Order: sequence, then C-alpha cells, then structure tokens
Amino acid sequence: MTDDDPRAALRAAAAGPDDAATALLALRHALAWAARALATDRPHAATDPAAVELVIAVDDALTEVDELVRQVPDVAEAGVAGTPVTEYLNQQAEALAELADRVAVTRREHEALFAVEAELRACGAEHDEIQRHVAELHRLERLARDLPAIRDQRDSLARRLATMRSPVAEAEDALAATAHEVLVLREELLANLDTRTQELLRQVRDVEARWADQRRRLAEDESRLRDKVAEYEKLRTERDGLLRAAAAHAEIDRDLVDRLAAVREGGPLDKVRAMLSDVRTTLDTVDSALADALARHDRFAEEHRRVLPWRDESTVD
Repeated sequence: MTDDDPRAALRAAAAGPDDAATALLALRHALAWAARALATDRPHAATDPAAVELVIAVDDALTEVDELVRQVPDVAEAGVAGTPVTEYLNQQAEALAELADRVAVTRREHEALFAVEAELRACGAEHDEIQRHVAELHRLERLARDLPAIRDQRDSLARRLATMRSPVAEAEDALAATAHEVLVLREELLANLDTRTQELLRQVRDVEARWADQRRRLAEDESRLRDKVAEYEKLRTERDGLLRAAAAHAEIDRDLVDRLAAVREGGPLDKVRAMLSDVRTTLDTVDSALADALARHDRFAEEHRRVLPWRDESTVD
C-alpha cells in the first residue's frame, strides 16, 4: 500500500498510536507522497512562479530536519545497531541536512531574485510614467509653438462671425421697428374711425357674443334631445313588447271564449267577451296616444335642429 498510495498509507499511519515508531512511519509515507507529487507536478520553466512556491514549501518542510538529525545517533546507540548501521543512518541524516541547506540557499536566491524583479518592475513603471510625462511636455511645447497661429484663426473666425451677424441683426431691428410702426398706425386708425364705424364694430362684437350664446344653448338642446330620443326608443320598445304580449293574450282569451261559447251560449261568457273587447279598445287608445306623443316629439326635434346664422346680417347692415 506504501508504493501504490502513500497518501492513504499516511492516513493509516496517522491513525496509529502516538509514539516514535508511528511518527517515523508517517514521516516515511509523507516523504514518499511528497517525492511522487514533486515528480508528477514539477514546473517546466525555472521562472514559473509555481517553481518558487515549491522551493519555499520544501524549505518549510525541511525546517525540522536539523532536530531529527541530532536525534539519530542517540537512537542508533540505544538500539545497538552496530557500526555499519550507525554510519548509514549518519550518512542519511547528513544527506538530509545537506539537502535542507541546499533548499534554504535556493530559497534565499529566489527571494533575492524576486526582490530584484520587484525593483526592476518599479523602475519600469517609473520609466513608463516618465515617458508619458515627456510626451505630454512635447505636446504642450508643440501647442506653444502653434499658439500664435491658433489665435489668428480664432480672431479670423470671430471677425467672420461678426460679419455674418451684422446683416441679420440689422434685418431683425428693421422688422421690429416696422412692426412697432404698424401697431401704432393701427391704434391711430381705430381712434380716427367715425362714430358709425365704431358702432358697427360694437354691433359685430355683440352679434358674435349672441351667436356664441346660441351655439351654447343649441349644444344644450341637442344634449337634451339625445336624452329624449333615447327615452323615446326605450318607450317604443316597451310599448311594442306590451302590445305584442297583450295581443297574444287577447287572441288566447278570444279563442278560449269562442271555445266556451261553443259549449254554452249567453251568460257570463258574453260578459267576458265584452270585457276583452273593452281591453282591446283601451290598448288601441294607448297605442294612438303613444303614436301622437312620438309624432309631437319628432316635430320638436325637427324644429330645434334649424341652422343658426353666424351673425345677424340685418343688424349689421
């Protein structure tokens, strides 16, 4: 399981008892996991930021190597491992310490390079800012050289604009003066009109006022007329319905009376027949009265639809 999945082996070892053997077993699996990860996920370029991050991570991981190396001789002596084993452990501990030193040196070099890079980037940004400032100064310098020509163009345009505005202003002033003269002459003419002309004008204004009043009253009459027409249509519809219903009932009653008369002549049936005849006469009278009212309504509408003159010609003449 160590060779296949060191990460799973590390989890299993970490779940063991809290002793030195378990810690060293976990260290073994952790080193195997780190070695496999570095072999499969190694950055290709030396300038890749991921490479620097890995160097820093390795240096942080090896910070406890010195303390581990100091413990190796005591462990070998206590275990009576023998000279070859002790020498091997010492060699491995020394190699590990040497590796930690090399990683620390590499980290310091990278940090120094990063500091130089940051300084160079700052210098580049300052250089770009200086170039922009120099370009702005050159632009202002060119504008300063061209300033007299620009002022001449401005003055020329101002003169042309004044030349164009002068005729327009004169025309506007002349038009205003003419309009004022026309108003003054109109007032003078009105004042010089004779009494008869002024009276005719007053009559025209009075006729126009009366005509406006007639139009207003005509609009009111038309509104009332529309209401009456609507009421008339409603009454006619109701009348037609009542007449049809009454006629149907009268027909049914006559048929019923005729059938009863066939069975027995005289008596109460004759009275019923006379009553039905009176009802029919009453209905005819109501129908005639409604027809007369409708005819009078039509005459009233026709009379109030006459066209009003715009003004009283006889009065003006």
